[in-house]
Amino acid sequence: MSVSKDDPITAANHNILINSVNKVFGDIYSSNTTASSKATSSYGWGNVNVSDVIINDIITADQNNNLINRIDLGVEQTGVSSEVVNVIVDDEIYAATYNEIESKIAILDTNRTLSVDATVTSAGYDGNSVKTTWSSAISVTTTTTFASYADARYFFNSGGQLRFSFDNDGVSDTAIAWADLFSDTDIGTLIFSYDDVSQTGSRAGNVTSGSGFYELTTTPTELYNINLDASPYTENDLKMEASRNASGTQIIVTFTLTNDDPQSTLVDGNTTCYIDHKISNDKSKTAPIVDFSITGYSTFVLASWTGS
Repeated sequence: MSVSKDDPITAANHNILINSVNKVFGDIYSSNTTASSKATSSYGWGNVNVSDVIINDIITADQNNNLINRIDLGVEQTGVSSEVVNVIVDDEIYAATYNEIESKIAILDTNRTLSVDATVTSAGYDGNSVKTTWSSAISVTTTTTFASYADARYFFNSGGQLRFSFDNDGVSDTAIAWADLFSDTDIGTLIFSYDDVSQTGSRAGNVTSGSGFYELTTTPTELYNINLDASPYTENDLKMEASRNASGTQIIVTFTLTNDDPQSTLVDGNTTCYIDHKISNDKSKTAPIVDFSITGYSTFVLASWTGS
């Protein structure tokens, strides 16, 4: 709640701000499981919470700056709004500062899953794990494991993504058609995130509504499908299905490539699937020190292609 000029800033008011900052920057729902609602689980970056102030104690500059530094890290993380100026020790804390903190928290709350300076790191996929020739269908399953459900939440809540791309180096007509589909101008990179599947390429596939991390269940569900080409391969497609394990620590994604056209020839050469993860850089603020760090997945397994 906003305060007016000359109004006292009470411990109760300050603790409301603390809870709002912790909700985004820290985690006030750390005991949540896959059975908990998306409305609460989708909050929290997993960093250190701020402790409440005690009623009748004087609210210090350091206590205010504990909030401000977290907000400023959030501004840097999401790329929205502007930073708040720290309170100087021994200066009075004005209503304008309190209201600015409250306003910035609301902005971060709305944009908490954005990440403007994320890095893309290779998962170390072994490119030899491929089916070299095929004609009817092949599939490959990826399993991404987090140390805990909380770590998975923090990764996606802070803008983390799993990014999938493909390649084919064959020379047959069908192999070239698949390579064209995998290109930057067609599919590009498939991105699995907090609340959806998207792609970087311009030839849009069919995305299932509600296809993000929080919509996964233990039953594989189709999230994405795209035809190989408009002609003559209208029945040939790439399909993406995904599920999670019961505890929510694993994300299992299967890609199936199908040649339904009986005239299709062998897809020679290597058909390859790659994965990267997108996650924010570690950051820190000083005076006092506040750290911001998001942990990515702990292991990633990409099985060999199977099929015919």
